[in-house]
Amino acid sequence: MPSYTINLPCFSFTCSTQSEEITKQCRYGNKILLPPNVLHDIMAQELFEDGEIMFFKAINSKIEFGQVCGVHEFTASPGICHLPYHIMEDLALTEGENITIEKVNPPKGTYVKLRPHKTDFINLSNPKAILEKIMSKDYPVITQGQTIAINCADLNRVFRIDIVETKPAEVISIVNTDLNVDFDEPIDYVPPTPVQSPNTEPTSASLPPSPHSSQSNSLPPPASSVADSAVHSPLFQNTKISEKVQKFSKLQKSGVFTPFSGRGYRLGSK
Repeated sequence: MPSYTINLPCFSFTCSTQSEEITKQCRYGNKILLPPNVLHDIMAQELFEDGEIMFFKAINSKIEFGQVCGVHEFTASPGICHLPYHIMEDLALTEGENITIEKVNPPKGTYVKLRPHKTDFINLSNPKAILEKIMSKDYPVITQGQTIAINCADLNRVFRIDIVETKPAEVISIVNTDLNVDFDEPIDYVPPTPVQSPNTEPTSASLPPSPHSSQSNSLPPPASSVADSAVHSPLFQNTKISEKVQKFSKLQKSGVFTPFSGRGYRLGSK
């Protein structure tokens, strides 16, 4: 089927004479307003099939970049078109600048992977149901790599979501189709800190000293060490006991004195 193109000056809804209701409906989303003559031309040229949902690509010819949009109504003033302001920003357009409007036919989508900017979105009670309701109304067509804004009026919040992947093409229609939806990790997601399980096995620092180790206090020290320590103890300084202990220590070290070496006697022996 031959394509249809037309060049029109574009304005945001802020500069339109549309009702406040339409402006509110089209503030978020990717639906545009086209003048009535566009629909008449398409019908006259038989570029429209019964039951077809029409999509148009808004193109900034200066940068050769465009975005596929749905059409809200053909009620714009003759000779102009209205785009949501965020789409004009994406296309680097200023108020009144000329753009090319091209009719396109994207395939029906089968799969999309989404990445919310905020973890709060996936923590909602039923995020998939919210997406189905809002996207089918505000985003009848999506493009891989773009960021969409989900306006949750009931929560008075706007959630931004990246379109990470789409199938079977980069631009897909999500109207009247069975779409499998996956979620990627939100941009602000912080993984929980892993909790280490307590170590039940005792470490070497916690083991009690072995009774056979050199650090054991269960065996008495040698007599020589007792004597030496007693000599240097403050309790034995400048006393007669100190002299006896020193003498005992010298004899023990010289080998002349051998403890318990005397002759043993029994009672009644001579």
